Amino acid sequence: MQSLKSLSITNCHGLKKLSTGLEQLTNLEILRVYACPNLRMLPAGICELQCLKYLDISQCVNLAKLPDRIGNLMSLEKIDMRECSRVRCLPKSASGLQSLKSVICNEEVSPVWRDVVRARPCLNLQVVERCFTLDWLDE
Repeated sequence: MQSLKSLSITNCHGLKKLSTGLEQLTNLEILRVYACPNLRMLPAGICELQCLKYLDISQCVNLAKLPDRIGNLMSLEKIDMRECSRVRCLPKSASGLQSLKSVICNEEVSPVWRDVVRARPCLNLQVVERCFTLDWLDE
């Protein structure tokens, strides 16, 4: 399992929390926890994933905050947190995400990233509108 580079957990409505042993996936580069509406928090161990480049927590509508030591993710380049509107503040360590290039979020969450963007003008903050269509079913 330590050689795992990508982990995707999608549309898992019964998922309430992630395993505390997640930090043992030392080579993990992509973590997608997409559309898991009952997930309330990410384990602190996620902050030990030094190879993590992409974190997708979009549509985790009950997720209320990011881990306090999220700034330890030195390789993190992109966070997708669309429809995570319960996140109302960022941990102070988030300003230390030096490799972060892109944040995707909704209008409700974008204000929490404004200070980070001011400090790092090269950070692309993409604010997207909510999409309630079923067009994707035709694909």
